[in-house]
Amino acid sequence: MKDSEQEQMEMAAQGRLPSNQGLSSRQKGYMIVAAGFIANFFVFGFAFTFGVFQDFYLSQSGPLSGRSTSSVSVIGTVATALTYMLTLLNTGLSAYFSVRQIMLSGAILMSLGFIAASFAHELWQFSLSQGLLFGIGGSMVYLPPVVHAPPYFTSHRGIAMGLLFSGTGAGGLALAPLTRYLITKFGWQWALRICGIIGFAALAPASLLVHPYDRTAAAKVKNPPRLNLKVMTSDKFILHMMGASLQSAGYLIPTYFMSSYAQTLGFTYNQGAVFIGINNTVNALSKVVVGFFSDRFGRLNMLVICGLLSCITIFALWLVTTRGAFIAFVICYGVASGPIVSLLPTCMAELFGVQNYQATSWFLYFCRGIGTFLGSPIAGLLISNKNARAADYRNAIVYNGVLFAVSFFCLCWVRFREAYNSGWKIKQ
Repeated sequence: MKDSEQEQMEMAAQGRLPSNQGLSSRQKGYMIVAAGFIANFFVFGFAFTFGVFQDFYLSQSGPLSGRSTSSVSVIGTVATALTYMLTLLNTGLSAYFSVRQIMLSGAILMSLGFIAASFAHELWQFSLSQGLLFGIGGSMVYLPPVVHAPPYFTSHRGIAMGLLFSGTGAGGLALAPLTRYLITKFGWQWALRICGIIGFAALAPASLLVHPYDRTAAAKVKNPPRLNLKVMTSDKFILHMMGASLQSAGYLIPTYFMSSYAQTLGFTYNQGAVFIGINNTVNALSKVVVGFFSDRFGRLNMLVICGLLSCITIFALWLVTTRGAFIAFVICYGVASGPIVSLLPTCMAELFGVQNYQATSWFLYFCRGIGTFLGSPIAGLLISNKNARAADYRNAIVYNGVLFAVSFFCLCWVRFREAYNSGWKIKQ
């Protein structure tokens, strides 16, 4: 008998069984989904509402007044990109620290990022605090639940991950108007400090809910998962990573510029935050609904359909410079694009096996982080006029649509290869 197992039996006999040992696998699965929801709520809730801060920073009373839109968007881009890219950091830390320790440290760094930004006055200071520090902390908080959740579920994996990732939309719904209210009521500096305090107060307890599926990894992982080179060099892996990266590049562009674009159509400053909230509400609900149907009609199928619809909404609705078309775009884009975020990792387990999921998921988010750098900063450069009209966003919108189009073709080819290899099964 192994020493650890013998020790657990002795502790049980003495009534000192560790708290997580009395939990069933189902209970642990539910807890990790809850932790993932909370992590997504605050990490990406704040990331998706960066457009609210960006609008104020660029205003006449803002600390970055006079700067270009593309340069200020770098702050949010760095935060989101690092949240994805620092998967290698999490892999390394998991060899020496428990999941609980990693997530708690991340919550502290996120909070410090906001508080430090409240004392910033220069672009590079915001980039280091609200960008770099927030991104490092966000990665440490966000990735552990996402990586450890799927093995707990089989037939209901789609809806479980949909619930986990719906925190992004719910967070955007709640935090966009809250952020704007805090800025208006207390000023941007105290708004940042309050956001930091709220985030830490919620994320610190969430770190207690994540229990790795592998019992031997419950404390420290001595041998972090390694990526199978045969898997890594396969065409479907490369295409899946390309599709994920390009989708990530385009995903945040509408969110970052939704508020400012709405104002070019005659909507007010406050209504811009409302549109971000509506988009995030639809985004959250869509993740759950599409996750439910993906378990019944195939997760790869739903991934490809959502990729196609995302591309269509950009070209068919956002390019039309009318208020009605824009409102339709806000809703339809949330429906189509949101579920892709939860379906990409869900499909990884099916494409490459549960045994390879943890290693491939680290690489997936690293690629998504790289893709994020190709999104909003470049789109900002394509907005031709600082005091932009709706028509001046055309090049940025086309760029956004092209990113989604190429992403769709990559994912569609993965689906085609899987159908060919499985004898043209319809449900995949």
